[in-house]
Amino acid sequence: MRCFKCDTAFDVGVKCPNCGSDMSILKWVRTISDKYYNIGLDKAKVRDLTGAVESLKLSLAVDKNNIQARNLLGLVYCEMGDIVEALTQWVVSKNIQPTANVAESYIKQVQSNQNKFEMVTSTIKKYNLSLRYVMEGNYDMAEIQLKKVLSQNSKLIKAQQLLALLYIRESNYSKAKKLLNAILSVDHNNTLALRYLKEINGELPTKKKETTHKKKVVVESKPLNGNEAIIPRSSYKEPSNGAITVINILVGIAIGAALIWFLILPSRNQGIMEEKNREIRELSEQLSSGNVELNSLESQLKAVTSERDSLQERLDQIGGTDGNNRLLTAVIDSANYYIANQKTEAAEAIADIDVSSLPTEGAKALYNTLSEETMINAATDLYNQGMTAYYRNDFEKAIDFYTRSFKCDKTKVDAIYYMAKSYVALADIENAKQYYNQIINDFNTSRYVTEAQDYVNSH
Repeated sequence: MRCFKCDTAFDVGVKCPNCGSDMSILKWVRTISDKYYNIGLDKAKVRDLTGAVESLKLSLAVDKNNIQARNLLGLVYCEMGDIVEALTQWVVSKNIQPTANVAESYIKQVQSNQNKFEMVTSTIKKYNLSLRYVMEGNYDMAEIQLKKVLSQNSKLIKAQQLLALLYIRESNYSKAKKLLNAILSVDHNNTLALRYLKEINGELPTKKKETTHKKKVVVESKPLNGNEAIIPRSSYKEPSNGAITVINILVGIAIGAALIWFLILPSRNQGIMEEKNREIRELSEQLSSGNVELNSLESQLKAVTSERDSLQERLDQIGGTDGNNRLLTAVIDSANYYIANQKTEAAEAIADIDVSSLPTEGAKALYNTLSEETMINAATDLYNQGMTAYYRNDFEKAIDFYTRSFKCDKTKVDAIYYMAKSYVALADIENAKQYYNQIINDFNTSRYVTEAQDYVNSH
């Protein structure tokens, strides 16, 4: 461990042997960061890449200087086909630790083949273009672009996910399953791919059409009954005459043509019409079925979108955008500022937090330690900056500093007094009266009460 004040390296204890600075907060922060790093490493080893990304991001949120976590996050992104994100992490890592950093070799290895590197990085632009096509409802163009992306970078998981979703929309479940299985072979616990597969497996039984087997109609000869007579073949022969034979042939042809015209053709035409009508009915049924399926898919898409929004809201909560996690994030930010010797920023980070609302005793203890170390000094520092702005007649800037000073020290009546005087200088009577009234009500023993009372009574 290195001291954040004098940069002295030491391994034993929580106090710097050189300057005596307390390193307990720094040690606590790095312990939490290393814990999330180990979780991410374990997930990466079993190819739970999605889970590894989440754990490593939490590790870096606690300690942005965790080089091992940042380098591993780059490797996981590289395995998921997102070379641009991987390079981003490695470049940041190299900037934090320019020497003895394995990230440098990763960067050189990726950039060694410049043509391939440019081709792979260009796939991100094409992916973003296809994503825009999807948002605009131009699904065919999106599918074409995604196929180009995967032909150049077959490992890009988010492109496979989007193309699989388009296949599901087209009811092309076999292609979608092939893509999703390819994703799961790389990222065994990819939540989105698993959910899509579940939707497909739940949808397939309803899509199978029942096979209809046409039964052969066997026409059995009926037995003769008593009313049917068997006509014996006649033994009579016409005299052998050539002219009569020709006439008979012509007559037969005429009779056959008449039979075809009056009997066979109408029957055939009727059969053709029945066949066409049957095809029209089948097409109508298929169209109706297709419309039902489309409506069903649209409903499912709305449900999936709603579930996605719900999960995103939960993810935002986990990431610390509101609630208890927001409070913990503010305390951690304050600790980071304190470690960086930015005590004013550390105080302002927790100025709006009610210590009783913190979810754990450890967080409350850390808040109290940071508050004791930073609040009074920060209030004084901000007040002094406000006075500098006040004497320069920059009253709006002065009001900002006085407001921030009073947040850090609720007993600092001087900040309230000069805030009121700044509003008087700006001819803002209402706000001036508000802060003079605050002095009268909350600080009635201060030396400013008489002046405040006179102003309120005269305006």
